[in-house]
Amino acid sequence: METAAPWYIGKRAESLAIVYLTRRDDLILSQSTPDKGLDFLITITKDGVSSGRLFGVEVKATVSTPGLIQHNQIFKLKNNRNENKQIRDLPFPVCLFFFILDNDKAYYKWILEPNINEQNNLGLNFNESDELKKLNDKEIANIISTVNSWYDQRNNR
Repeated sequence: METAAPWYIGKRAESLAIVYLTRRDDLILSQSTPDKGLDFLITITKDGVSSGRLFGVEVKATVSTPGLIQHNQIFKLKNNRNENKQIRDLPFPVCLFFFILDNDKAYYKWILEPNINEQNNLGLNFNESDELKKLNDKEIANIISTVNSWYDQRNNR
C-alpha cells in the first residue's frame, strides 16, 4: 500500500528553491498556479528592471532516496520521470529542481532545454533523461547564462 507523502515535503522543497534563487539579486520569483505545471516563473532583470526574459522551475522532492547513483558529476534517480506533458508547449526554458530533504541535497536538470544549433536555429528540447546535476550557486549562474544566451540569439534574428 502506497502512502501519501507528508504535507510539508512540497512546502519545504519550494522554500529551498526560493533560498537558492534569491541568492541572486537579478531574479524575480513568481509562484505559479498548480494547473500551469510550474512552481515558479522566474524573470531575469537587468539593472533592477525586468528584461522580459523568463524561465520556469518545477520543484520536486523526496524525504530520502537510497536510489541515487553517482557517476562523476552526474546523478541518476530511479523513476525520476517528468510526467507533466503540458510543459512541452511552454515557449520558454524550464528546469526541474529536485531536493532530498533528509540531507538538503539539491539537484537539477533541464525539462525544456534552450538549444542553439550550428545554423543558429533556436529551440527548446524536451529532456526525458533521468540524469541530474548538483544544484549550487555556480550551476544557477550557468542556468541564467544559458537562458540569457538563448534570448540574446532569439533577439538577434
